[in-house]
Amino acid sequence: MAETTLDRTETTQGPREKVTFSFGKNWQRFVERALNPERERIAINSLTEFLELSDLRGRSFLDVGCGSGLFSLGAFRLGAKKIVSLDVDPFSVRSCEELRRRVGNPEHWQVLHGSILDDSWIAGLGRADIVYAWGSLHHTGYMWKAIRNAAGLVEANGLFYLSIYNKVYGRKGSEFWLKVKKLYNRSSRPGKLLLEVTHFVRNGLLRKLASFENPVSLFTKYSQGRGMSYWTDVRDWLGGYPYEFASADEIFRFCTRDLGMEMVNLRVTNTLGTNEFLFRRQS
Repeated sequence: MAETTLDRTETTQGPREKVTFSFGKNWQRFVERALNPERERIAINSLTEFLELSDLRGRSFLDVGCGSGLFSLGAFRLGAKKIVSLDVDPFSVRSCEELRRRVGNPEHWQVLHGSILDDSWIAGLGRADIVYAWGSLHHTGYMWKAIRNAAGLVEANGLFYLSIYNKVYGRKGSEFWLKVKKLYNRSSRPGKLLLEVTHFVRNGLLRKLASFENPVSLFTKYSQGRGMSYWTDVRDWLGGYPYEFASADEIFRFCTRDLGMEMVNLRVTNTLGTNEFLFRRQS
């Protein structure tokens, strides 16, 4: 898979490390090779199920870290009155623009290149009835600031759909995977491929065999969660750096006590995956 390089830069919050992984190029490959109507249907169902809404008619939708653009497309299919998709990765922006093009470039769907950490830029976005930040804010390098900024874009009585990597302790917990991600990003292309295959064997193939399951189900059933692709998510997981994480109670306390929001739905895990939260901004 192709990479992009972000130079090390100094900010008011400290130095950023060199990153060689492009989420956007990974998502472009997904859109070009793996996205199909069935994956789209599954993604839409995952939205309506967790939001507990049958459609988005009359609601505005802000997709923070839009990635492939699949869930912005889902908001379009669900009848959202306004859609704004934003990402800091230009390749993700292009991927989302391609999905917008496929449905006729509707005027009420904007695709923007920008960062949720840029206070002055996001001030011009306005608020949305639904702010969707699934699996993106923990890759900004400043997760808590990113959560605060995204929550600030939620309209009064609007919804904040947030997904953040779970904090796991132990020998192969979150801190271990932080080291693996740094190694992956420092590796050559052959080194990256070796890590991808090793991950597949240890965390996919062998686990399926140990539980007497058909390993083929890794690929045939993987999309049933959110419509994603197995290999796309493997690269996303290994390459996803900066990488931060938090326990469900840490996110709950921050969003309710510090940001004054009300929790209305929750899906937690005891794995390294993401905890999902749905908060409502109180008027």
